Amino acid sequence: MCEPLALLDREPVSVHAPFLSYPGGQYRHEDAQERQASLRAALHGVPLGAYDERILPWLAGWEIPTVATVVSLLWRVRQATQQDRRGGGESR
Repeated sequence: MCEPLALLDREPVSVHAPFLSYPGGQYRHEDAQERQASLRAALHGVPLGAYDERILPWLAGWEIPTVATVVSLLWRVRQATQQDRRGGGESR
């Protein structure tokens, strides 16, 4: 995920960026397995404990707008952290 993500001002329709439209412009049914894969991709490199591992499938069972919002938030946190490391973050 390299390009900056837009803020979500409306309900997302996909668990894949850009979240507000379907990848490639076409509807795809995103099942719980795919929702979990999106969560795991956004969490790549983050150590997960046993309880974390138990919660991910549960969270992936929620509807697409809920999971997509969480995935979008995780990616935006990653982007903000990377920007801060490069010195491009806003001063607080």
